[in-house]
Amino acid sequence: MRTLLALCLGLSAVSAGVQAAPQEWQGFFKGKCELIAPGHGSLYEFPMSLEVGAPIENKADWIITYGEGPNARPRNYTLVTLDEKKGHFAVDENNGIVIDQYLFENKFVSLFEIGSSKLNASYELHGDGSLDVEIITYTFDTIREAQVGPYLVANYGGKRIQKCKLFKW
Repeated sequence: MRTLLALCLGLSAVSAGVQAAPQEWQGFFKGKCELIAPGHGSLYEFPMSLEVGAPIENKADWIITYGEGPNARPRNYTLVTLDEKKGHFAVDENNGIVIDQYLFENKFVSLFEIGSSKLNASYELHGDGSLDVEIITYTFDTIREAQVGPYLVANYGGKRIQKCKLFKW
């Protein structure tokens, strides 16, 4: 009987360790975003929400919705745990695109290229339940390069910033 109890406790500890979404990230976040362009400032504002589901094995819903009501455009993604100890996760867009992201304490970050842009995305969760989302888009091609000693220094042009403030509901 003790062996069976120890085995059950051990299995629940193992399954608790495999999480797609840390508990504090689970829930529904909603708020406003603005799109900002260099030299132009804020172009427009729009609503956004993020729903992070409870994990099943190493996956959880990661649903981003832009707009509200009849104008809502949900993106049904999946957050996957790749290596929890290293903070390595991925957002599977369920269309062939998988974006690796890393959890640094309370901040998910990723850097990826798509089309003619490089994107640097961050999702920072605060103790008050608010979530800052920032996606900075850069040109794909360099605007300046220099070889400095053994290092190649490359610069990219800033295109847009999507800056959002969401609150847990």
